[in-house]
Amino acid sequence: MKTSKTLFPWLAALLMLGSSQLACKTVLREFSPPEPGYVVVTPTPQILVVTATPAPPAPEVNPAEAFSDDQIRAGIQASLNLYAQAYNENKPELLEQAVDQENKPFRRIVRSRLDEYQKSSFAGQYESKNILLDIQRRELGYVIAHFEDEDGWQADWPFRPVDGRWVLTEPTLEHIGEAVTTETEHFTFVTYPWAEDVNPKIIEMMETARQQVADRLGKVPAEKAKVRIVPVYALDRFGAMSAIAWYSKGGDADGGDLIHIYAPNSFAYSYYDPDLGWDGTLQLTLTHEYTHMAHARNYENAGRLADWMSEGLAEYISEAPGNLRYACHAYRSGTVIPILDESGAVAKQDLMHMTNLDKDTGLAYAYSHALVSFVTSKFGGLEGFWKLAEALDKTSDFKKALKEAFGIEFKDFNQQWNQWLKNQC
Repeated sequence: MKTSKTLFPWLAALLMLGSSQLACKTVLREFSPPEPGYVVVTPTPQILVVTATPAPPAPEVNPAEAFSDDQIRAGIQASLNLYAQAYNENKPELLEQAVDQENKPFRRIVRSRLDEYQKSSFAGQYESKNILLDIQRRELGYVIAHFEDEDGWQADWPFRPVDGRWVLTEPTLEHIGEAVTTETEHFTFVTYPWAEDVNPKIIEMMETARQQVADRLGKVPAEKAKVRIVPVYALDRFGAMSAIAWYSKGGDADGGDLIHIYAPNSFAYSYYDPDLGWDGTLQLTLTHEYTHMAHARNYENAGRLADWMSEGLAEYISEAPGNLRYACHAYRSGTVIPILDESGAVAKQDLMHMTNLDKDTGLAYAYSHALVSFVTSKFGGLEGFWKLAEALDKTSDFKKALKEAFGIEFKDFNQQWNQWLKNQC
C-alpha cells in the first residue's frame, strides 16, 4: 500500500469493483518478509512522442534552510514516533501533531489508513516503531525521510517544517508541476516533474510488466492503456485511500483503460521490502494491474462472479512472494475466510464477495492467490482455471461450476483445498 506490519498481507489488494472493473493494490503487508525476489527489467522503451515538457515551478523561499540536518532528523523522528504511537494506542488525535493539518486531502488519507488498520484482526496486537535512517533535502522546503519500521520494511515520506515542527505531508498541486504526456508503443504515460527522479524507471517497469503478463498468461491487450504516475493523493482526492495502484477498464476520460500508480517517495506509496527495493516491490504491483487489463480485454473477465478469481489471478501472474505462506499461517491460527459464506448473511463474508468483507481484505488477497495456486496445481494449470471460470459464468453457481468443470462436489473440493492450504507453511 503494505501491529507489527508484517502481519499484514504483502502488497495485498483492496478490491473496488463496478462497471469499470477497478481493482487496486493496498499498502497492507504479509506475515513475514518474503525472500529476495528476482525482477526482470526490460530495456528502456522507445519514446515516440513527448507532448509537453513544462519547466519545474519557479524557485521559492526554502524554509528548510533555517534547520541543520541534525535538527531536521530530530524533528522528523519525533513525528515518526507520534505516528507509531497513534497506531499502537489507537489515538488518531496524535496524528494532528505529526501530520500536516493544512493539507486536507492528505490529512484524510492518513486518517483513513489508520482507521483501516484498526479494523483489521491485528490491531492492538503488535508494537509499531519507525526508525529514521536518512534524509534528502528537496526543493521548496520539503525533506524526504528514509526510514524503516520494526521489521525492517522501509519507506520514503515527505516532511516539511510547520511552526518549528517537522510534519508528515505531501507537496501541493502547485509544487508538483504541470502534467507531462509521453507516448510509447503500448502506453500513454502522464507524469509530473516532482517525480522525475523515478518516472523514467517506472516507464521501463511498465513495459516489463506487459512482457511478464505475455510470458505467464499467454495474451496481452492490443489496446493502449493510459498510465498515470501520481506523486500526491490530492491529484485524485476521491480515489481509493488504501491503494497504491489500480486498474480501471474504460476509466480514462476518453473511454480508454486507466492504470493509476502512486509514485515512490510518497506516503501514498507506503512501505516496501528492502530486499526487493521500491522498484522490485512496485514491479510486482505493475504486473498485477496489467494482469487485470489482460483479464478484462483478452478473457472478458471470465469468472467475474468470484472476486477471488480476478484478484487471485493477478497475484498468481505477478508471482507475489509470501502470499501462500501468509494464508497458511492465518488458516492455522484460525483466521479463516471461506470460499462460500453459507451462513445466510446478506453481506457475504467470503472470497466470492471480497468487496463485502468487514475486515482483513488484504488477507483475502493472500487467500485468493493461494486458491488460484491450488486450482492450477490440482486441476490442470491455467487451462483448468479458465474452465472453472467459464463454468461459473455459465451457471452463476460456484457449486454447479465445480461439478461441470471438474466433476467434483463442493464439499470434497473444499476439504482438499483446506488440506492443501495447511501444507503451505
